[in-house]
Amino acid sequence: MKSALFVDFDNVYSGLRKLDPAVAERFGRHPLEWIGWLTDGLGLPEGLDEAQARTRRRLLVRRVYLNPQVYQRFRPSFNHAGFEIVDCPSMTSEGKTSTDIHMVLDMVELLQHPVHYDEFIVFSADADFTPVLRKLRRWDRRTTVLAVGFPSAAYRASADLLIEPDRFIREGLGFGAEVDEAAVPAPTPTVTVPEAAEPTPSGPAAANLATELPLQQMTAWLRAEVERADQPVPCARLASRLMAGHPGLAPEWGGQGSFRRFLEALPLAPLRLDWSASGGHLYDPARHVPPRPLSAPQTVRPHPAASAWGSDPSLFALARQMHDAIGMPLLSPRDFRALLEMIAVDVAAQPFQLNETGKRVRDRCREAGHEVSREAVNWVLRGLLLCGHEFGQGHDDLPTLSYRLVGNLLNLCRREQLVMDEGAPALLQRWVSGKIAPNAAPNPAPEAEPQAAVPMPAQAEPAQEPAPEPAAAADQSTQS
Repeated sequence: MKSALFVDFDNVYSGLRKLDPAVAERFGRHPLEWIGWLTDGLGLPEGLDEAQARTRRRLLVRRVYLNPQVYQRFRPSFNHAGFEIVDCPSMTSEGKTSTDIHMVLDMVELLQHPVHYDEFIVFSADADFTPVLRKLRRWDRRTTVLAVGFPSAAYRASADLLIEPDRFIREGLGFGAEVDEAAVPAPTPTVTVPEAAEPTPSGPAAANLATELPLQQMTAWLRAEVERADQPVPCARLASRLMAGHPGLAPEWGGQGSFRRFLEALPLAPLRLDWSASGGHLYDPARHVPPRPLSAPQTVRPHPAASAWGSDPSLFALARQMHDAIGMPLLSPRDFRALLEMIAVDVAAQPFQLNETGKRVRDRCREAGHEVSREAVNWVLRGLLLCGHEFGQGHDDLPTLSYRLVGNLLNLCRREQLVMDEGAPALLQRWVSGKIAPNAAPNPAPEAEPQAAVPMPAQAEPAQEPAPEPAAAADQSTQS
């Protein structure tokens, strides 16, 4: 597949830096790492014919757009990675650059190029690119987007493949991958040095010796990985771990040319491969539910018991509306309160680091009997970080966290033009802080926090900003 990559460096770097400065630095210093993941680990967009689906992504164009006045130190890294660097200095006193204009013009130019580019990859959360994504779709080109933050629903829907930031950080940059040390095969010597009396094989015989044993080990490891998992295993994760355990395996993939062909050539039956969802999955049909294609409707979890949402039916109705509009985790008030409390406990005990904190908070919630996924934890942590909250500064208590999270939610809803009545802020505060009617909840909140009932400045928190203020930080994730 012939692909063209366009990187809005200022947008991606600033978004990653809000989440974790170390992640942003790795993105800027080591572009070859995530380039390798794009070509060998990331699945292809949906809608390809059978011949295209079996091809490998080729990045014929690599362009990065950056402000040389601010990010000059990253220029050598992208030069060494084969990027064309387009300087986009500040054009206004507010620091606005012309990156979006340059990128759009370059994409339209390639659209009319004699070389037929099958895929356009855009690294930016700037919703201004929505029209050009739709134009590319009309011209039957595939689009893949990395948007760090909370991109608008229209922007997400305009892309054929949306790279989740958590996945990019975990697999593309190699941060915080939940790897079972015993499960990942150590680098295995492909050829054992023979004793002096033994002749050294050459030609095809040497190639067979070099590949047969590692292939058997990799097949056994893949089977063990699927057996250990309670759901279909993403092929991108398998590719990333195999590359880490067997340097040199990519990009040839045992002579198959792509990871997909490599997997399909292995004797994995009765395990099955499913390429209908993003990147493909390997699963056991006897134990796992087949993965859901991206175009299929989202699976809705069973509704929790009525007592978990209190006696006010409007609370759950608003939660569902928020979940559908902006992807807010549909946690019960009790679970939401526990999540924020566990965040406060964890950052009080250990320094904040996005991936490690997310793992520990998820584990704390599960140990306490709360059904909170890692995805939900990361969604809340990203929301707090992108609205400007700084962990470890003495403001990590439940009232402050819930106050700032609600402010960010309100701004995300305004961006999506979601119509809410005047009582919505108070309902949202009740939801995330776990304040439901006492006669409907077996374990009501132990303390009263009247100052946080509505996302408005309180006397007890003079340093806090009004709820609308987080818009600046939240909107920055969608603006260049």
